[in-house]
Amino acid sequence: MKQDGIKRASIDKLKSRFETAYYSEDMVITPLVMFRELDDLTALIQGVSIGVTVSGTAKIKINGKLHELRPNTLFIFNENTVIEQVKASIRSSGYMVTYSRQYLNSIHVDTQDLISIYHGFLDEPCVQIEPQEAAYIHDISKLMRSVLCDYAPTANRNKIISSLFAAMFHYVMGILQQHSVPTAGSVSNRTDELFNRFLTLLREYCSTERSVEFYASKMNITPKYLSLILKKKSGRNASKLIDEAVVYEAKRLLKYSGLSIQEISTKLNFASQSFFGKYFKQRVGVSPSRYKIWDGRTEGHILNEDNSLFGEAMPLHEDATNNDNN
Repeated sequence: MKQDGIKRASIDKLKSRFETAYYSEDMVITPLVMFRELDDLTALIQGVSIGVTVSGTAKIKINGKLHELRPNTLFIFNENTVIEQVKASIRSSGYMVTYSRQYLNSIHVDTQDLISIYHGFLDEPCVQIEPQEAAYIHDISKLMRSVLCDYAPTANRNKIISSLFAAMFHYVMGILQQHSVPTAGSVSNRTDELFNRFLTLLREYCSTERSVEFYASKMNITPKYLSLILKKKSGRNASKLIDEAVVYEAKRLLKYSGLSIQEISTKLNFASQSFFGKYFKQRVGVSPSRYKIWDGRTEGHILNEDNSLFGEAMPLHEDATNNDNN
């Protein structure tokens, strides 16, 4: 499938392209790839990719901006990132892990890290890391490849992979946040500065604050201007981004905290459990109680998590909005 002449690189297509890749249904780990063999690489990635350059150098365009990959370059390709290879040295090589939004939503990942992975590194998707940091990521990915190659008991494979992936994800987020702290003069313009400031505030307050006015006042700008800035940078207005962060945090708490729905409602600063139930169901399509017992496997009418930052709310039937809110 092509759009504007650009190929779409889905997880299924990555599996078929790299015959020795290691994969599960929602994730693929490429083998060590020589970048010069990817001369035809111009693709729109459908999924999130985390990769490391092992040797040599390569120049690629990411969303039209030129970047250089050197040994120990960590790179992140977000969903719908357009990648075009420009030039690669003979020995340039690397590997990457590509996973779907559904896979990331199925494991225990902090809301703050989700905000960062989807929005925090739009302008700087390549980071030069220390050799020992790259080696640690390589060791985890090697373990994941071993498990996917059937070196572990099949009955426990999914749990082992999820745990290893979560370990890698949290480690990557930690070093990205460490290496990506803006220095004086590093923010290119006022728009970038405000966008980064909003993300910082959203990571800190998304569990208790849901109004655009709150974030705008913290930034000393108007709500209208804040939404304009966010729309320009991310394609979503302030209300949408705040809602998505709150909903993901609610999902995380429902699945992993062990708290009751009433306790979660209080923790997220809702006026009542009933209001929380209505808020959640309107945006997710099911009540908190149904989501709490959802096994993460049923698709279609229960959840649809394909089109937003953390999972798009499914359309609600009019007769379903008045019942089963809790």
